[in-house]
Amino acid sequence: MIRTIAILVSLLTALLASVAFAQTQSDRERAMLERLAPIGSVCMSGDACATTAAASAASGPQAPEQIYNSFCLACHMTGIANAPMLGNTEHWAPRIAKGTDVLYQSVYNGIVVEGVQVMPVRGLCMSCSDEELNSVVDYMLDSVR
Repeated sequence: MIRTIAILVSLLTALLASVAFAQTQSDRERAMLERLAPIGSVCMSGDACATTAAASAASGPQAPEQIYNSFCLACHMTGIANAPMLGNTEHWAPRIAKGTDVLYQSVYNGIVVEGVQVMPVRGLCMSCSDEELNSVVDYMLDSVR
């Protein structure tokens, strides 16, 4: 009888251990899948998420100062790559002499010096309209006039 009880206790212990191991194994697998999951997702045209992204992108025109602070400030505040610094009349004088249309074109097309792109096309603001870019140029010119 003791032997039968010992066998039943052993079987019960083995059964409980296997259930606990299976639970631990599924937790490990779940944790591993979470670690391997992609960080972001791609939203394709036609997907439900595409309409939300388009709606948030079309929020209307941005203020020139806002565009300047987001896209232009890094170069035009420091003078990197010979960028004319905001408010520096000496830096802007030779550029102003060429006319605002030339300055606008420099923003649209970028500037390449000796094969090196020193000013990126559209100042990296690909979502900005030509009018918005013109207003940013005017904003920078107003700082030296």
